[in-house]
Amino acid sequence: MSRLLPDMLSQIRWCGLTRMLVRADSVLAEHWPAGIQSRRVVTQAPLDSTEPLALQAAITAVFAQLPATDWQRIEIYLADQHVHLMLLPAIQQSGQATALSGTELQAYARAMLLKTYGEAAVQWPLRMQDVPQSHASLLATTPVLQNIAAKNLVSPRKYLHLSVQPYACALWAHTSLPAEGTVVSAEPHMLRLLHLQQGEVTHVASLVSDLAEVDSMAAWLLRERTLLGVQASACYWLSEPACEPVAAVGRRLSQHLAGRLTWKNIYSANAIPSLWQEVAHVA
Repeated sequence: MSRLLPDMLSQIRWCGLTRMLVRADSVLAEHWPAGIQSRRVVTQAPLDSTEPLALQAAITAVFAQLPATDWQRIEIYLADQHVHLMLLPAIQQSGQATALSGTELQAYARAMLLKTYGEAAVQWPLRMQDVPQSHASLLATTPVLQNIAAKNLVSPRKYLHLSVQPYACALWAHTSLPAEGTVVSAEPHMLRLLHLQQGEVTHVASLVSDLAEVDSMAAWLLRERTLLGVQASACYWLSEPACEPVAAVGRRLSQHLAGRLTWKNIYSANAIPSLWQEVAHVA
């Protein structure tokens, strides 16, 4: 068998792939057609508001600029203001008490969401981290998707597979996170922070910020770690591989915080959407 065959196979894209990043005011998209060494097509459309119909209109406008194909995977990542993250307290159980059912667990999560965000959150879709109920769990909610099903979001486009998820959650899911320490990642206008102890998420926080504001980002990071009492633990800067704009933010922060904490870089196993260069150009 030819030794060139494995390399050739690795360059064949068996179906099209469309990835979108939903920012505060626009939807960016990249599309790879099926075929050998297919070239990426990049496009964007404005997002006029955070209403579901506005998001659907922006996605439709993006698709109108891309090649039409039914043989594709569609991945949509929600960034920044479209996603709220919070940590649900563990459910304390005593004696032989049985675990909550799926319906009861959803009701508990909804109650905690309403307590935090008020009645506006009554229709927000939510998703919880899959951990034992006796442990705190991460909850993500996406107001922009209320009252709209994912399949309707891309209608009438056909697809082989569709996923819609927060960018930050996808980044964490594609990364081998440390068992101990603070993990910080960047989005177009926001920093996300997770703190882990013995492999469990014990704290989550977000900072809305211009990523050029190194002083304010550094002060926030130090304050969060001081309030948690984890100044001695390592701090990990997480980004997609070969993502220079985010790596540059990490380098500036690292230099600013030199001598005040242990700084390490970690990377996701693969690119989520490789749109960060476009984000930097249109920000």
